[in-house]
Amino acid sequence: MNKKKINSKAVIFLLALILNCNFIFAQKEQCQTKFLAFQEIAKEGDFDAIYNSWLDLRKTCEGTDEAIFIKASGFLAPKVEEASASDEKNVMIQKLISIYDDHDKTFPNNKSGNRINKAILLFENKQGNSATIYKFLDQAFKLDNDSFVNANVLNIYANLIVEEYNSTEKKITLDQAIEKLDLVYEKAQSESGKIDSENERLSLKAETETLTAEEKSVLKSNANALREYKAVTANINASINKLANCDALVAFYQKDFDKNTENVLWLERVSDRLDSKKCKTDLYQKVLEKWNQLSPNAKSSYSLALLSRQSRNQEKTIEYFTQSASLQKDANKKSDIFYLLATTYGNRNKPKAKEFALKAIEAKPSSGKSYIFLAQLYASSSNECGKDNFEKKAIYWLAANTAKQAGVVEAVMKKSADQMAQDFLKNAPTKAEVSQVKRKTGELISFDCWIGETVSVPKL
Repeated sequence: MNKKKINSKAVIFLLALILNCNFIFAQKEQCQTKFLAFQEIAKEGDFDAIYNSWLDLRKTCEGTDEAIFIKASGFLAPKVEEASASDEKNVMIQKLISIYDDHDKTFPNNKSGNRINKAILLFENKQGNSATIYKFLDQAFKLDNDSFVNANVLNIYANLIVEEYNSTEKKITLDQAIEKLDLVYEKAQSESGKIDSENERLSLKAETETLTAEEKSVLKSNANALREYKAVTANINASINKLANCDALVAFYQKDFDKNTENVLWLERVSDRLDSKKCKTDLYQKVLEKWNQLSPNAKSSYSLALLSRQSRNQEKTIEYFTQSASLQKDANKKSDIFYLLATTYGNRNKPKAKEFALKAIEAKPSSGKSYIFLAQLYASSSNECGKDNFEKKAIYWLAANTAKQAGVVEAVMKKSADQMAQDFLKNAPTKAEVSQVKRKTGELISFDCWIGETVSVPKL
């Protein structure tokens, strides 16, 4: 008897399963038919017909195909832009918002970023208030973070955070505002990092083979995107500078330092934040040192070099400038670092000072200031080099020639460089002195000391 009951239950279940499968199959078939009909009507461009066909499609297929909602935003969004009358535009906006909401309810795990879509729809059409738009974006940043990548949207959200803090109601505290802005900043950093990685990959490929037209287009698009993300971080830096003083920033970041000592993005962000506010505190140095340990880079080592130079620690200054120069890819910036190394060595170590001044010129041939530095270095050595008094004075010819070169390579410096050269020549040998030692015009004079250069006797 039990066996018969089991069998009858199994039969009933099997029949129900077959009927359900048949229903689902029939529904899918009917849905596909209506989808094809909708696509044909959509080609005609009659909005009312398209919308009615879509409503019919949705009634039949809702819950089975996410494309229904995506199609709707595809034909409604342009309609919002086309609408001229405010009433008509408002109707379209509300319809589109309703579709975004229903999409999220029906397919809660979709990746369409509908909260962002709603916020930008309201923002661009000047609908709703700032608080409503902020609420949508604030939720989206938490719940749809993977979709929150558009630089313009990040900027809008950052501006609304500041607006929320500055509102008369003070809806968020200063710490909350900074925390939210930092997260937006980190998002921009993260997205920029992805682009940098892609650019590096394509650049390496370009060294051995020709890039495709598509890859070249990607590099061009990436350059624009990086500029946009840079604008986001600059905007946030400026906003926080206005919101908080140095003491407030140090107090805010100090409490989170210990738990972020392995967080490269946090360390980079905080160093930027404190640097832009000129908060050269112990925390700033600790953050830089940790960042440079975890991810050695030209920026952190350069900042550490400046701090070391300020504290007159020449050994550390040279160490960090040398590290920064080795990691710096930009030729102009590399030249500037070499110049700073040259001036750091200065008169204490003239051979090294000359070495790095020449490296600065090699990296940037138009580095007029490096020629000026060399000219001054030579002139300061008139008593150190030369076999006799005449040769000691002849060093000023070398100094004058070197100073003039600054005006040749960098036109803006010509007037001051020529004046410096004239001042040096006042200390150079006179025509009578040249005649007295029986030297001839064009004759070369070599300096065997650290200078290691030659200069020809000029026509006087």
